[in-house]
Parts: sequence; C-alpha cells; structure tokens
Amino acid sequence: MAVHPYKKDLEELWKSFKRMFQKNRLIQISTGISVLFLLGTFFLPVWRILPFAQETPFIALHYNIYLGVDRFGPLNQIFFLPGVGLALLVLNLIIEARFYRQQKTLSLFFAAATPLLEFVLFVAMVLIVLIV
Repeated sequence: MAVHPYKKDLEELWKSFKRMFQKNRLIQISTGISVLFLLGTFFLPVWRILPFAQETPFIALHYNIYLGVDRFGPLNQIFFLPGVGLALLVLNLIIEARFYRQQKTLSLFFAAATPLLEFVLFVAMVLIVLIV
C-alpha cells in the first residue's frame, strides 16, 4: 500500500502544533481569545438578524460614512465575515505551527496578530448588526 506523499509533512505539522500548544501559554491565550471573537462574529447575526429573515429578503452589508448604506445583499452573505475569520484563524494556526520550531518570534507574531484581526471582524459585524 502506497503512503501518501504529504503524510510525513502533515504528521510533522501536527506534532509541532501539539508541542506549540503544550509549551507556550501566549499561543494558548491568543487562540482562545481569537476563538471567542470568532464565535461572537458568528452568533451575533444568528441572534440579531436571522429573526428578521421572514420580513426582508435583503439586508445591509456595508456602511460608508459618506454615503450611508452602500451595499445590500441576501441574508446568507452576512456569514461572509465569520467565514473570513475562520479562514484567518486556521491559516494563522498553520503558519504558527509550521514556524514554531525554527522561528519562534515569527510564530508569536502571528499568534498576537490573530486576535487583533478577529477583533476587527467582530467590530465590523457589530456595526453591521447595528445598521439592521
């Protein structure tokens, strides 16, 4: 039976991921904060916008201080921000695990940047919910 060519790389990445979470408290805390912001970004529209799904087929998706609401769209597009947040979290965790052994400083930079990015997406979702 042939072994998949990327199996060794994935196993090494998984070991680095586990080691990174076991040994570094900053990465644990930043990932936890990022997950909380991501959950807030996902559940806020579920809680505040989905009850209005029967009333309006389109919702405001973007607000510009010069023009007001400048982008409307269907209800399912409200989950674009949580999708972007999830993709950023997963990508940053992969980058952190990949560089943890060789360049710990770069890994910690990504660990510190992830909650900031998730916070920006959370604030954007709060503002969108306030528009509706």
